[in-house]
Amino acid sequence: MATRKAAKRGGKARPLRKRRPRSLGSKVKGAYRAVVDTIKGTDQLRNKMELPATSETE
Repeated sequence: MATRKAAKRGGKARPLRKRRPRSLGSKVKGAYRAVVDTIKGTDQLRNKMELPATSETE
């Protein structure tokens, strides 16, 4: 088996790609998805903690 030499990184670092600015529509969509996911997560936690036949008004 032949051993391979580790390549050294030389030169300049690659510049980071510039991100396109987010449009208003994408910001609203992201905020909406965050709210929906939070509500669904809260609902799942509540269902896990209490039995399905019980209500909150008892």
